[in-house]
Amino acid sequence: MQSASSQLHHPHETQQRPLRRGDTLYYAGDASPALYRLESGLLRAIRLTPQGRNLTVRHVLPGDIFGEEALHGTPRGHQLVALTDAAVIPIYPQELQGAALWEIVRSLSIQLQRVMNDGVHIQDGELRERIARYLLNLADSSLGGLEGGMRVVRATHELIAEGTGATRESVSKLIGEMRDDGLLAPAYRCIGLSDEAELRQLAGLS
Repeated sequence: MQSASSQLHHPHETQQRPLRRGDTLYYAGDASPALYRLESGLLRAIRLTPQGRNLTVRHVLPGDIFGEEALHGTPRGHQLVALTDAAVIPIYPQELQGAALWEIVRSLSIQLQRVMNDGVHIQDGELRERIARYLLNLADSSLGGLEGGMRVVRATHELIAEGTGATRESVSKLIGEMRDDGLLAPAYRCIGLSDEAELRQLAGLS
């Protein structure tokens, strides 16, 4: 008996579509002929605010099925950008049945819960708290890593600003202060989490 995952693969769609870091898979307003499953990497959904700034409204993790506009035939609601090199596989709604449909429902349900939790990054607390929360979240994603025994996050100040609903200038100022306080450490092209216990306490996660 086929697994739900195998039922999602039709012979003409098994080829992975590679994305390079910074590539856009689709833009808000594009047609939505297919869903996608993220096979590897990290993506983010971006919404343009009335002030003309990008706001990260959702992260897509490996195994997630996304592009749900294809299920009800509406245009794409967000821009999807690769934060790392990635690979996706298209899933065409007209070819779905049985267990494959259940896998999609389950994936979307898990992501909905994650989006509701991630909303805390933007809405709750002072910006310093939101930055701590967001960095800890990214550290557990494909943007996280280890350098010299310390966890690091490969993220720009602009990305952090977009993920916390702030300006880049405000984020840069506070990250500088958090470094002075020993919470963060400078690292090559990334941010080191030098005191995770204190960061978790600041973020309200301890």
